[in-house]
Parts: sequence; structure tokens; C-alpha cells
Amino acid sequence: MTGIILATTDPIIVGTDAPFPQYTYIDDAGQITGFERDLMDEICHRAVMTCSWELANFDQLLPGVMSGQFDVVLGGIAVTDERRALVDFTQTYHGTDPEEWYIGAPGAPGPAAALTAVQSGTVQEAHLRDMGYRHLSFSTEPEVLEALISGKVDLALGPFQTRADIRDFVAEHGLDYVYSELILDDGVGMAVCKGNAELLATLNSALDAIRSDGTLASLENRWFE
Repeated sequence: MTGIILATTDPIIVGTDAPFPQYTYIDDAGQITGFERDLMDEICHRAVMTCSWELANFDQLLPGVMSGQFDVVLGGIAVTDERRALVDFTQTYHGTDPEEWYIGAPGAPGPAAALTAVQSGTVQEAHLRDMGYRHLSFSTEPEVLEALISGKVDLALGPFQTRADIRDFVAEHGLDYVYSELILDDGVGMAVCKGNAELLATLNSALDAIRSDGTLASLENRWFE
């Protein structure tokens, strides 16, 4: 494949968090699956790389790739200037909806007055921090949702608006999508340690090929349409 330059017998360690249909999640067989699993598997195939997957909490992904625990991390990671200061990102390969929704009981106080649960390390947490809103951060999304239904917080903020699993959760517990705010980013990308130019070039070359031959569009149609 023209432009793909990495040649190594060492496995590439791919770190991800996997509670997030349709990007990455654990299927009924206990396997990591989803859009980004298929995309990374295609990259590994084209670049002739042996790739090994490891699970971690979302807030451990960027620190993990910075420390060398992982070679590359993915999992619906939105590209922002704050994160670019920490790691190097591939080209983006999927867009995001800037309108993010809070879930809570009907009549819950607005974000400026509420106590909001959020997953640590996310753009949603950064937004709450930047806005000066009171919030509690949790390592995993299930902990965020548990805090909401147990009454520890008034609202929960996360990547909720397009997901059937969250819609089911909202309906089951008598909640609603109660408020929305814009949280801007530059799309979804993979991250590598700053200065790992060889791996970054390999990933971007494979992404170029996958985009140009229609494979990326096919994967997006499979998982998001």
C-alpha cells in the first residue's frame, strides 16, 4: 500500500474504552466491536501490523498513550486544542454533533444551578469545568448514570443523544433529555504519543487509502445509518 511505511514485528497496542455504541463496545460474545474496531482492524491489515487490543477507562487513554502504555488510542475521542497540546492526532475520520444533551428528571434545575455527573477525561467534563458549573466526575459511564438515578446529582452530561441504549435508560427511569448546549470539537481521531511520527504517518496513510476507496464510507453506513 503506497505511503504505508511502518514495518515491525512488535505488536501495536491499541487502547480503548468500550461502553459507547456504535464507536466501540463489548458485544454479547465479550468481544470489542463497533465502527472503530472495524476501522482499526482494516488499518492494521493494510499496514501489515499486528495489533493487540487493551481496555481502559476513558480517562486513562490519553495518559496511557503519553506514557507508552499504548501505541495508539481510540474510542470516540474528540479532537480539541486542549488535547492536541498533549498528544498527536491522526486526521479525523468521523464528525460529531456539537449539540450535547443533559439527561435528568423533568423539571430538574438547569446546568448553571444543578450538580451534574460526567465521565472524567471527556470533552463534556472540560465543558463543565470551563463553564464553571458544579459537577462530579466519575471514571466510567455506568457510574455517571448510577449517580443520576440514585439522586446524588441533578443531571448527567455525556454523548447521549444518538444512542438507543441511553434512550432506553431514560425511558426506564422516567427521565428526559432536559437541556442542551453546544460543545465544539474538530471531529473524532486516533491519538499517538507526541513525536511518534512514523506510526502517525502509517495511520494517516492507511486512513487516506480507506477514505479514497470507499471503505470508510461503507463502515460509516454500516454503523451509523
